[in-house]
Amino acid sequence: MMVQHISNPEQLAEKFAATALINSLLREWRKFEINDNEIVFSTEHNAISIVLENYSGVGCHAFKNTFYRTTGTQKEFISFEVFVQELFQILANDAQDAGMLALCSRIMESCRNLVEILKYRRSDFDALNRKPELSFIDAEQALLLGHNVHPCPKSKSEFSKRDNRLYAPEFGNAFSLRWGLLKQSCFFQNHSKYFEDIDWFSDLYKRDQEGTVDSEYLPFPFHPWQFETLKKSGKINHLISSGDLIPINKAGKLQWKATSSLRSIYCEDSDYMLKFSLSLRITNSIRHLQAAEVVRGVQVHEVMNSDNGRQFLAANKNFSIMNEPSFLAIKHTPQPVILETIVLIRENPFIKPAENESIVLSTITQPNPYTGNGFLASRNIKAVKWFSLYLDNVLNPFIMAHANHGILFGAHQQNIIVQLIDSYPCGVIFRDCQGTGYTRLGYEKMKTEVSTLDLHNGNVLDDSMTHALLGYYLVINSTFSLINALATQCICTEAKLLDMLFQYLTEKKNGNLLDGSFVDYLLYSSTLKQKGNFYCSLNGVNENTEKNPLAIYNEIENPLYKFSKNICYA
Repeated sequence: MMVQHISNPEQLAEKFAATALINSLLREWRKFEINDNEIVFSTEHNAISIVLENYSGVGCHAFKNTFYRTTGTQKEFISFEVFVQELFQILANDAQDAGMLALCSRIMESCRNLVEILKYRRSDFDALNRKPELSFIDAEQALLLGHNVHPCPKSKSEFSKRDNRLYAPEFGNAFSLRWGLLKQSCFFQNHSKYFEDIDWFSDLYKRDQEGTVDSEYLPFPFHPWQFETLKKSGKINHLISSGDLIPINKAGKLQWKATSSLRSIYCEDSDYMLKFSLSLRITNSIRHLQAAEVVRGVQVHEVMNSDNGRQFLAANKNFSIMNEPSFLAIKHTPQPVILETIVLIRENPFIKPAENESIVLSTITQPNPYTGNGFLASRNIKAVKWFSLYLDNVLNPFIMAHANHGILFGAHQQNIIVQLIDSYPCGVIFRDCQGTGYTRLGYEKMKTEVSTLDLHNGNVLDDSMTHALLGYYLVINSTFSLINALATQCICTEAKLLDMLFQYLTEKKNGNLLDGSFVDYLLYSSTLKQKGNFYCSLNGVNENTEKNPLAIYNEIENPLYKFSKNICYA
């Protein structure tokens, strides 16, 4: 593969901004052609195009930051910004459409943010890639490019430039929590019945502030940006003026860093990571934790302590979960709780140097933006060996959780932390329990032990929704992205790795599965459902509050289907 070498951060940002934008569009919009190694979008009078660097059979194409407009026989270079503007004119034939204008603005803002990131990280990124092992937080903050199939992966319009530098993970800065003393009558906590450390917030406060609390009050942690945002919006000012919330202005002793998700923060001296509501739109959602989401995190802790959960963990010793057994919020009428104040805890297995290197999958699949190589190339990985161990140690637990235990983990690239020995997969850690669901099989197995499991609460799913969600997160988003990364960074082809995936699934189908429907879906469906990130962003859909998740999904060709029809790749 010929790789375009660029040193200018503005041009690098345009290249990767265009790549994520066009890959998201091509999965949802079919009115394009491939001519002379260019993706071409045409109108009656002219055409615009972007030059391909590498075509991908799994939809993870690479592009150059080279854009053209063709009118008749005249072909001219155009800028990335003009390309985006004219692309949206082709899509809508109405450049004044509010959704188009808003998304155009977010795309350019995301690109500007990426310029700042690439300028800031140039000096340390190559040295980071040369390390024999990465720490957990180094790997989290090495995810510079973000979602690889999204029109505006680095958009954070509510953040100022200063906010980005202080709180975005790519800049690597540490900060203190903001604390308040909250009247007990306003304090809300929910926790798993198996969770014993229910005073975790008091212990954390004592360590961080080295202070005591009056018996009328309980310490309440805030993300510092969210605290100031809540004050500006007036959401907590009435609590402060009434004396129900007393802000603590003293800087904390503990230092926290943002993980790749930004609103989840890590401290190497804390037993828990914290995840906050943030009044910030990132990718498709305003990042307010929803009550139903955080209750599901507590539910997962109880599910994993049920007979079914313990059987799953016993059968998959290379799998573990960063549980989320407790959350806090401020309650104030007329609302049950103020959603913008929700904070949950997540188990932190990285307090001490880990026994095995642990790297989030999205960092593993990311190309090095400066050199074109990436993690896999820098470690001289043998692609077939790496993918084989991935199938056994990473993919397999998620497949078996569904098939034999009725548990559906929302395992996209950013929720999968791959454990490595000598740079090869040996296990997996799953995080972000809010998207966890269950099939009817799981419900029947656990309904007597887990009282919160309910056929009508939204996360006991039928087969069509299960297959769509798990197929998108685990296969399209995670495994297909890995296949492309291995093929482009190592000596291998996507076809070889797809064949290995097909053979793995075929063996699973012929094994003892209580529910083989998802494996059948992957093997024998001519199309797969995928989340439409482009049109979701265009229409301003807040994914977290969408009542019907499948409303933002569309169909793409299933590259595995060709194998089931005995069509051999060259």
